[in-house]
Amino acid sequence: MEAMMPESGEQHEEPVPHQCQIIGQRTAFGLHSFKDRVRELPEIRRLLQDPAVRIISLLGRRGIGKSLLAVRAATSAADGKWPDGARTKPLDAVVYLGQRTSGITFERVFFDCLSLLSDEKAARLHRTWASGRRAGEKASALFDALAPREVLLLFDNLEDVLDVDARPAEPELGELIEALVSHERAPRLLLTSQIPLSLSPQLSRAEHRVELRDGLPDRDAVSLLRELDPYGHSGIREADEELLAATARRVYGVPRGLELIAGALRDDLTMRTLREWLTDSDALTNVVDQLAHRHYEALSEEPRLVVDVLSVFGTPTKLEAIEWVLQPVAPALEVREVLRKLIDSYLVRQDRQTRSYSLHPMDADIARNSLRSASPSLARRLHRRIADWYARTATSPETWQSPLDVDPNRRELEHRIQAGDYDEAALVLDQVAEFLLWQGSVAAVLGQHSRLVGLLGSAEARLAHLVVGGHAHYIAGPQPRARELLEQAAALATAPQHRARLQRILFLLGDLDRFENRPEAILRLTLAAELASELGNVEEVSHSLMCLSLAHSYAGRPEQALETAAELANLTGEPYSASPLTRARLGDALACAYVAQRNWTLVAEAISGAIAAYRESGIPEALGYAFNTLGLARCAEGDLAAALEAFEQGVVLGAETEMARAEGLCFFNRAWVLWETGRCVEAEESARAARAAYRRGGCKDEPVAAALCDALAEHRRHNDALTVRHLERCEQLLDGNPDLCPSEWLIATTERIRNAGTGSL
Repeated sequence: MEAMMPESGEQHEEPVPHQCQIIGQRTAFGLHSFKDRVRELPEIRRLLQDPAVRIISLLGRRGIGKSLLAVRAATSAADGKWPDGARTKPLDAVVYLGQRTSGITFERVFFDCLSLLSDEKAARLHRTWASGRRAGEKASALFDALAPREVLLLFDNLEDVLDVDARPAEPELGELIEALVSHERAPRLLLTSQIPLSLSPQLSRAEHRVELRDGLPDRDAVSLLRELDPYGHSGIREADEELLAATARRVYGVPRGLELIAGALRDDLTMRTLREWLTDSDALTNVVDQLAHRHYEALSEEPRLVVDVLSVFGTPTKLEAIEWVLQPVAPALEVREVLRKLIDSYLVRQDRQTRSYSLHPMDADIARNSLRSASPSLARRLHRRIADWYARTATSPETWQSPLDVDPNRRELEHRIQAGDYDEAALVLDQVAEFLLWQGSVAAVLGQHSRLVGLLGSAEARLAHLVVGGHAHYIAGPQPRARELLEQAAALATAPQHRARLQRILFLLGDLDRFENRPEAILRLTLAAELASELGNVEEVSHSLMCLSLAHSYAGRPEQALETAAELANLTGEPYSASPLTRARLGDALACAYVAQRNWTLVAEAISGAIAAYRESGIPEALGYAFNTLGLARCAEGDLAAALEAFEQGVVLGAETEMARAEGLCFFNRAWVLWETGRCVEAEESARAARAAYRRGGCKDEPVAAALCDALAEHRRHNDALTVRHLERCEQLLDGNPDLCPSEWLIATTERIRNAGTGSL
């Protein structure tokens, strides 16, 4: 942020008002009654202007006003106008995240920030999220897209997501925080927490802590107390200054304590004066937490039920949700009237902008803990009822576009777990897991999966849980773990109602077998295709048949691959001809079979059709692979310039879609073409890029790229013997892989080097 702008008496035209984008729900209300922190606010402003400070931590005990101060600072920074009259360059965007509102996760940060970008940039980053890249790399890509905008992230109640070592319990969130420090143009982070965030020495240099040890000074505390009794009903507004100051000091000037005093006096049916009330040691203690406990315990049955529901929801909640949850529990309860009284007593807060109600985090914790210990059966009942509320508000899977669209399902899952209904929770996870996995939220799925390990009773829930875990590890690794879970699931999926799950199991196991060139791939993928056909799932039929055809090609059986492709071709006729993805898969399968036959003219024809169909389908992830195959065809035809162009386009598409293996294949084959054309320095660079891409994606082809790197390095040193040795190793590692240069091409290169005896081609 720029330094404060100087005052000027000159007259200028009114500039167009700056519009700062606000994303997310503010985590504190009552800004109208905020009492200026005369020391802290200027300090926060100074820190926001210091480029060396990336993280500003507001620390202090519960109720001291951290959230309100953070929101006030963010609001001032967004407008560029501060309470003391200072002016700063306004922010471009503020993104609010709180564990008591939307939650604080890397996924939430990522997708909330996408709303700040153009549709084109957001779509590209959405694909980045779905890639297998590490969280830190995804964060850097996001920050690159956000630059040069000035963005502030606000994390409220961060202590809720820290582990016992005060580090983020979610590893991806930890990587995000590291990226916020290391990336030059990353957003700033303003956070509130009772517990200081534990950072490495390197990162801690970029953090500055503002500790709120004391509450408001007497003058501000007295002013706030008077505002909390606007009509004088509690005897506070007309009380003398000295008495109000003494009252504030009893709770150390903590804003939440002042609210509790005002609320308690308003609810005091004996109508004692403030002085009388203060002398009653049972009415007030000098500890805010104890005062909050007393306030909660003093509630009658109906108000306490409403408070309990809000505490169990744990997030700002709309009136209709509160009424729906309470209807079977207390059908005669007048929720609106009770809420009005709770608002008047400063126990419940309302947000007119979102039309929602919430508790102060301290009060929510007290109510939730008290409910859990005093009435565990009611707590479970409320969790179940709230889970049912989220289930009925969930949207149809056909409408899902991003991980945020399944928020109601994920909240239902959380409340099922809190209710102890673990089997139901496993089934909810199964409903959304496949979507989340293909969206790239693998860590989130694995995290929820691990919470349910060892807690499931029914065979149905255990089967669903095994499939979810197997699919997640199929994507994230380790693959042996994926195989273990999926094989356990296959043993359970024996009933007729399990056919859809069995189809998914067989497909995943078959694809694992295909990558490892196991003979079991053929049977499993065949059964997967047959089951998908019985279930009427054309999409899964085409996917299974394509992989089955590829498995035959990889195993060196092009005739069987073409037979399977012929089955796939049947799906491209009526009534399926409108599916470009099926046509693309057919072209892919045919091209791979023709590669195995070395029929390069048909390879070029089939893969060109596949490229057009993939583009029509709007699914670009396979285009990098398709251009790699096209490049091989052009090589075989002798058009090396066209081959290079295809490989280079494949590299770009692989990078854009974050398909590391496609990128690696194209880099590898490009390296061989460059070597063939005498551009050996570029060839070595391309081979190293292939190895890096394979390593990034955890691909099994990395050793073949390493062998090519070694061959090129020795070729540069004019060491023919070692060049040939590494090329021979490369030939062996190719092992008939149809995605890479055929081994006979490398054999021919090896023979030329051996016969020439000079190392030149």
